[in-house]
Amino acid sequence: MTEPALPRGFVRLGSAAAEIIVDEAHADAVVGLGLLEPGGLVRALSGETRLSGRSAVALLAFGDGQTLCLRPLRRGGILAPLRRGGWPDLGRPLRELAVTAQLRLAGAPVPRPLVVAGARRTDGRFDAAFGTRFEPGASDSLAALVAPHDASFILRAARAAGSAVRRFHDCGGRHADLHVKNLLLRETAGEIEAIVIDLDRARIAAPVSPRARLAEIMRLWRSVVKRGIAERVGARGRAEFLEAYTAGDREFRRVLLAGLGFERLRLAVHSLHYRSGFDPRNR
Repeated sequence: MTEPALPRGFVRLGSAAAEIIVDEAHADAVVGLGLLEPGGLVRALSGETRLSGRSAVALLAFGDGQTLCLRPLRRGGILAPLRRGGWPDLGRPLRELAVTAQLRLAGAPVPRPLVVAGARRTDGRFDAAFGTRFEPGASDSLAALVAPHDASFILRAARAAGSAVRRFHDCGGRHADLHVKNLLLRETAGEIEAIVIDLDRARIAAPVSPRARLAEIMRLWRSVVKRGIAERVGARGRAEFLEAYTAGDREFRRVLLAGLGFERLRLAVHSLHYRSGFDPRNR
C-alpha cells in the first residue's frame, strides 16, 4: 500500500539507523530524545516512566516542559506469532498520523500527534512507534470506572464519552477498535472530558452512516460487558451516553437505533464467549 503524503507541518528526517516523521515545530526537541541514533528507539521505549494500556507506552520529557507518549507498534491477532517481526515500511503508522492530524484539525477529541519513529533492523525492516502529546491528568476509562467514584461521576463520565464519540463520528472518524481502554477521561474543575485514542487502522469516511456509528458504540459497550463493569455503568449510564450522543435529537436517535436488534444479537453471542473464557478476537 502506498504511503500517504505527510500531513501539513510534518517533516521526514533520517539517519543510517532510523527514520522519523515529526511535527516540525517540535523537531529539534524530538531529535534530542535520540530517536535517530543507533538503539535510540529501544532506549526510549524502555524508559522508567511507563503507562499500561493495550500495550505499554513510554513517557518522555522533551522541549519546554512537555511530555511525549510513545507507543510501540506491535502485530496483533492470533497469527501474530507466525508473522515476521518488524514492519516493511512506515506506511501503517504514517497513515495513523495522517488520520489523527486530520481529525484533530476538524475538531475531533483526539490527541495531538507528534512523531512516527522507525528503527532500521538488519533485515531491512523497521521497529516502529507512534508518539502523541501526553494528556496530563487523563486515565483510560476502564481505570476511571473501576475506581471508587460515586454514581455522579459515572453518569458524568458516560455523558462525556457519548459527547466525545459523537464529535469523533461527526468529524468522519471510523475507529477500528473502539473499546473502553481507548477512551481517556480527565476531570477538571468538576467537568469531565473524554479523548479518543489509539487510531491505528482508523480512517476518515464522511459522513459516517448510522449503522457504522451504532456498530462502534456497541463495540464499546461489549468491551464494558467483557470487563465486568456493565452493572457499575448501569441503565442510567447507558441512557446518559445515548442522550449525550444524540443531543436530544429524537429522529436521529430513532435512525441510529434502527439496527439495535442485530447488535443485541451480536452482544449475546459475544457474552457467551466471555462467560466461557473464550474470546476469538481477544477484545
